[in-house]
Amino acid sequence: MGISVYFGVGRQPEKTGYADIAIGLEPTALKLKVHHNLDLLGTGSLPLPAEVLKFLLISLGIWSADKVALRGLAADAWTRSLKVSLPAAAWETFLPELAVPLTFLTGDAWDLEARAVKPSLEISGKPDLTWRPDCICLFSGGVDSLAGAVDLLEDGRNVLLVSHYDFGQLAASQKILAQALIEHYGAHRVRRWGFRVQFEAPELSLRSRSLLFIALGLAAAAVWGENLPLVIPENGWISLNPPLTGNRLGSYSTRTTHPYFISGLKQFWVNRGIAHDLGNPYQEVTKGEMLARSRNPALIRDLLPHTISCAHPVASRWLKGRQGNCGYCFPCLMRRAALHTLGWDDGRQYAIDVLRQPEVWRNRARGADLRSLLYAVKQWQLNPQPRQLLWRSGPLPVDQAEGEKLIDLVGRGLTEVSRWLSVRQGNY
Repeated sequence: MGISVYFGVGRQPEKTGYADIAIGLEPTALKLKVHHNLDLLGTGSLPLPAEVLKFLLISLGIWSADKVALRGLAADAWTRSLKVSLPAAAWETFLPELAVPLTFLTGDAWDLEARAVKPSLEISGKPDLTWRPDCICLFSGGVDSLAGAVDLLEDGRNVLLVSHYDFGQLAASQKILAQALIEHYGAHRVRRWGFRVQFEAPELSLRSRSLLFIALGLAAAAVWGENLPLVIPENGWISLNPPLTGNRLGSYSTRTTHPYFISGLKQFWVNRGIAHDLGNPYQEVTKGEMLARSRNPALIRDLLPHTISCAHPVASRWLKGRQGNCGYCFPCLMRRAALHTLGWDDGRQYAIDVLRQPEVWRNRARGADLRSLLYAVKQWQLNPQPRQLLWRSGPLPVDQAEGEKLIDLVGRGLTEVSRWLSVRQGNY
């Protein structure tokens, strides 16, 4: 399936609450308006650099195209051919470089076209000169981002938490967690920018959302300092996301912080003169190890009930429970396995407790991730081959010594999961 998307930036929003950003299939039919509060960028101490603005608009255009093009219409119900026209003057010869890591991230064939127009975006806001962060931390509202933010703060850093949300409950969770960190460490140490960038569109896989999230973090860093680092806290096992079964190859498994994607993105930034570092300090540890090494585990445990680690947190409404972690998706299962290593696992905090409700594995939809995890663990126990799982997740831009560390990481992650799955009913 081929689709062309035209991404444009106008001057005036049509009405309050809408943006001067629009997308459509033709330049003359820009009908979908993007909600946003990018005026937050105007409260930094510096103006947004031109090259960073281009990257932000490019990421918005890619994310928009991802949302309007249905995967179900593709021949294999996944891989699409997407051509996106973007306002990125003088980047005509550079965008093919970005298409390489982008293809790895989303699993699509991307043709990025730069229009010879100067990118413009009306950003207003009063600069705040009373405070300055020394690092930016992407803050999703999950356990990993909370643990990463806590470690940075315990190290004495001044941290700006950058969030992206497109539905209410996720925003509420991020806000509650950030406020708790502000109360604990002080407003002179930590603040949060919650970016709402949203429009209604039919496709829900949204593999490019992580590119937009990183672009928002980069923009936030750029308005506070030329070399301010951007931290993406995610445990190494999920970062690698080794395919559990043969039908989970490629971008069916998310690749937000996979080393191949991150290295390609960083190189693209360097080639465009963008100096901000992009790093994941937890690339070589499992989720359980990340939590066990926390600089303030007591605070994390207190805030755990407010974290969202779920692939579909609104699913619990159909189960007549409170919205939150469903308990049966892959992120929820990995969360529980990690918490088990610290003795913190409590199935009652989920809409469905798969250890107390083993019949879930027979459900076609709700049991899919559990069945895959059980299969992967069983195969691992019969024939431990972490090397095969690691390289099936994608190419790795690392030397042999680093590769051996990642191979060992995959084995430790599967061991972590198998120990949790071996817990008998009622033992928490």
